Order: sequence, then structure tokens, then C-alpha cells
Amino acid sequence: MAGTKGTTGSSGSVRKYLTGIFLVVGLIVLSVFWGFNYKASSLIKEQLRRQGHAFYQEVVLTRDWAAGHGGVYVALTPGMEVNPFLSRIPGVKAVIEDREGNRYTLKNPALITREISELAASKGLFQFRITSLKPLNPANKPDAFERAALERFEQGTAEYSIYEQQGNQVLYRYMAPLITTKACLKCHADQGYREGDVRGGISVTITATDMMRQLSENRTFLVCSAFGIIFLIFAIIRFISRAFIKELKVAEQKLVEMASLDFLTGLLNRRELFNRLQVEVSRSRRRLKPLSVILIDIDHFKRFNDTYGHHAGDVVLKEVSRTLSCALRDYDILSRYGGEEFLVVAPETGLRQAEELAERLRVKVMEQPIVYESQALPVTCTISSGVAQMLDAEAVEKTISRADEALYRAKAAGRNRVETAPAEPVPHGEAAGAPPQMVPRQS
Repeated sequence: MAGTKGTTGSSGSVRKYLTGIFLVVGLIVLSVFWGFNYKASSLIKEQLRRQGHAFYQEVVLTRDWAAGHGGVYVALTPGMEVNPFLSRIPGVKAVIEDREGNRYTLKNPALITREISELAASKGLFQFRITSLKPLNPANKPDAFERAALERFEQGTAEYSIYEQQGNQVLYRYMAPLITTKACLKCHADQGYREGDVRGGISVTITATDMMRQLSENRTFLVCSAFGIIFLIFAIIRFISRAFIKELKVAEQKLVEMASLDFLTGLLNRRELFNRLQVEVSRSRRRLKPLSVILIDIDHFKRFNDTYGHHAGDVVLKEVSRTLSCALRDYDILSRYGGEEFLVVAPETGLRQAEELAERLRVKVMEQPIVYESQALPVTCTISSGVAQMLDAEAVEKTISRADEALYRAKAAGRNRVETAPAEPVPHGEAAGAPPQMVPRQS
């Protein structure tokens, strides 16, 4: 029982330890793959930012070129509208006419930018436009994203971008400030701008649906890969832990056996015997069943050692142990009590039944030849036994002591016999055949 609890506790500790390792490794794997996903997202966002910034710079160059030339006059064709806001600016001619009577309208930088943006959008490329918190043209009024960006620009922010969902499309919106130059003052001086002020900004809109889909697919792949690796690690750790725990149980079982079994005979040792005996005593008293013990001693064992050597003596101990084990009932308990002595605990067995059991054991041992170095020893091996039944409220040690006294009488009566202790306690020395004084017995 103690050995089983110890093995279970050790196995549980190993499982907890390996579970901790698995959790740590799992967190590391998830962290690594989360890092990959974060890096991929950052790279895509950086790519979109650079693309948006490149478009912004192209628009700035176009706008600066147009502003540097005071705008561009283009032929006024049928259906083309004249920018009505230009006519409000002093010194600016919205429409001019050449000598042949051909009319031309002025395209200011903001209008040029808007028309190029509309052309790019019609081809499915990108969109951009110039906007301001104080636009001349209400059509250039900023939307929510642009207004938020413009407010940040006035606080010193260099650029601003977000992702925006429009239907099934994912848009990347980028915006950077537009700084007032000397050329801009021709049209915007009346609004109170000065050179170097943030007059507005250029917003760029790029379709990012494909990139977001690729990012989502990449994220799904990373998640599946992460959990796949975690599952593989779990399987490996589980396999290793099962093998390790199995080997641990075997090792612990061997330790339990070493602690509870006699190394030579494989029988219970004296310590484990008393553990089992206490259990049987409790059961016997609880169920009101008899319990008997048989103390066995190998006759003339010293002669085996002196004549054939200690190795032959070990062979005798092993053979007698094996013979006793085979002759006992399944529920009897056999142990090596010490030296050449053995103790049998016979549960639910009265004195007369225990005496019969001891006699059967004596005959079995006597009839079993002792084989040493492939030959039978010429000396017959016999045993002497003392039998005692546990009395009410009697200590285990006292019962074994009475069996020992009976064994002494068997030795004194010539060996190779069974003697029983009285069923009732008697004064020391009054049992039949008992000597007045106990003296060390000989093998």
C-alpha cells in the first residue's frame, strides 16, 4: 500500500513537471508565431505607408510645379466648367482668350490634383486629393479621417494613416501635411496663411484588400502551424512521459521490493511481515476470525554451511523458501524471519488447522531434494515448526513468542516435527515439555 502510494505520488509529480514543461514550450511556440504574425503585419503596413508616402510626394511635386507656374491654362472645351472660386481672387484670370479667339481656363494646383486623382481612381489605381480645414472649394471639404489627420498636423504630427472598411473593400488611407509656400500665397493669402504654415494636407487612398487577404491567410497558416507544432510537442512529451513514468514505476517497484523483500529468498522481510501482520490482526478481530502463526526453523542448517560452504547454505534457503511458497494457500503470508527461520501467518485458521498446515509443510520440505551444482545434496533437509493461535487481546509479539517456545520444544524433542503452543495462556515453564529456563537453541 505504501509502495503504491509512493509510486502514484512520484508519477503525479512527473506528470506535473512535464505538464509545466509543455505549457512553457507551448507559450514559447505561440510567442514565436505571434511574433512572426506581428512582423508580417508590420511589414505590410510599412509597405503601404511607403507606397502612400511615395504617392504623396508625387502629388506634392505636381502641385509645386503647378503652383510655381501660377497654375496651368487649358483649352476651354464644350462641357468643361470654369472654377468659379478663381474669379473671386484679385489679380487671377479664370478665363483668357488668344488672338484667334480660343478660350482657356485656369487649372489651379488643387483642381489639377483632384482631376488627376479622379483619373487614377477611374483606372482602379489609387485616389488622392488636397484638402484643408479652410478649403476654398466646398468640394474639398475633409472627411472624418482627413479632419482627424489635419488636427494632428497642427499639433506637429508628421503623417497619419488608418485601415478603413468600405463594403467588401479594405482601404489604406495615408495623409501628410501640405506646407504653405510662397507660390500658395497668391491664392490663399486672404485666408490668413503665412509661408511655412500647415495649409492642409494630401490624403492618399490605396486598395489593400488583396494584401489584407494575404495577411489573413498568412495568419491562419501561422496559427495552424503553431497548434500543429504544439500538438506534436504534446505528443512527444506524452510519449516520453509515458515511457519515463513506466520506467519510473518499474524502478520504484524494485525499490519497494528491495525495501520489503528478502534479497536472497524473495520472501517478505521482517519489517514488511509486521506491516502485513498488523493488517491481518485487525481484520481477524473485526471479523471475529481466528489467526495463527507458524515459526519454522531449518534443522541442522549450520551443518550445511560447515560441510558444503555458505553458498550451499544459500541454495538450501532458496529451495526451502520455494517449497514452502508452493505448499501454502494463496492467502497465507510467508516471510523470512531471520537467519534460517521462516514465519507463516495463517488468516482465518484455528490452532488445529494451523498444526495440520505445518505438518504438510514439514512433509513437503522433507520430500523435496536439495539440488546444488546440478547434483542433489546427500543430506536430507528437514524443518521443525512451532504453532500458536493468537489469543484475545494478545500482542503480536506475544503470539510469536509462544510459537517460538513451541519450536524450541520441537527442536528438543528431536527435530523434524511440529509442536503447538497451548490454546490458553499458562505460567512460564508449565507447558508440556517446556524447560524451566529458556536457553539458546541450536540448529
